[in-house]
Amino acid sequence: MRTPKVLLAAALAFTGLSTGFTGTAAAADGCTWVRGTLPLPAGSTTGSVSGAANGGWFVGGGSTTDGIRWHNGVAENLGTAGGKQTDLNDVNSSGVAVGTTYANSFPDGGVVYRNGRYETLPVPPGLRMGRAKAINDTGDIVGMASGIGDSFDLMLWPASAPGTVQRINPDPAVYSYVSPVDIDEQGRILIRAEGSELAYFVREAGGSLTKLALKTDYVNAFRGGRISGEISENGKFVTVDWDTTGRIVRRLDVRARETAVDAGTLTTGTYRTADKQYAAGVWDGSTLTGTLLTDPDGDFAKPVITDDGVIAVSYYYTGVIATFTRTCA
Repeated sequence: MRTPKVLLAAALAFTGLSTGFTGTAAAADGCTWVRGTLPLPAGSTTGSVSGAANGGWFVGGGSTTDGIRWHNGVAENLGTAGGKQTDLNDVNSSGVAVGTTYANSFPDGGVVYRNGRYETLPVPPGLRMGRAKAINDTGDIVGMASGIGDSFDLMLWPASAPGTVQRINPDPAVYSYVSPVDIDEQGRILIRAEGSELAYFVREAGGSLTKLALKTDYVNAFRGGRISGEISENGKFVTVDWDTTGRIVRRLDVRARETAVDAGTLTTGTYRTADKQYAAGVWDGSTLTGTLLTDPDGDFAKPVITDDGVIAVSYYYTGVIATFTRTCA
């Protein structure tokens, strides 16, 4: 999550980075994307964003701070949990943030920041090294914890039962590494399960599991029942959306990697332009409608997107965090 590099805003002029537009740009769908910048807490010279939620919420980290939370453009240094390195991975629309602590560079606990303090998330007996990856607006948290050897099971910390944890593995005899892609606002979890085979499952809020025939290793995002990833068709990669039954419902007109999606029709991700630049783009439905930034070396992180039309992108070497807010007539 944290990518401490060097220098800050003025360095843009020297790195070859381009925002693709200055100020406001019209997209092909008639909307505009207005560029802004997230500030950093005092003392931090670089920063990065790892999660976002409706209502102006972002989380990430900085060069001299661990957890950073932003709300409506104001940065707040959340510090560390128990004095350990703390990486925040996600936030919900109430500002509750989740992440992972590290000891000697190894993950050693999942944490949640709420009510002004960090709390350690429990793991079942016999498991260790918990880590929290995502949270939805209800407050359900998903992550992983490790068992014997290199095995991992998915953890669900349900908002309806604070202080408890559920261990999820579709078939422990088959899958030794089970992790969440994400949890959506409906409480569905997209599960990646690895072992003697690779499979994806959707777990409904009620607990039922559906195995999906996605036939790919490249699944990137899940929200509002939308699954985003890549498949190989006719000798080339194509970016697609699946529904929760595993049926392909959309193909993007330009291949996008490292995608993020909203619960509607927007997709953001990276792509290569005709002159071989790396670019962060926006698709509405299947159509590329806008380019937010370009860079010859791809020195920017995976974008994050909210359902209320905000995208944030972190630049690696300058530490600038750019935001792009969608406005439609």
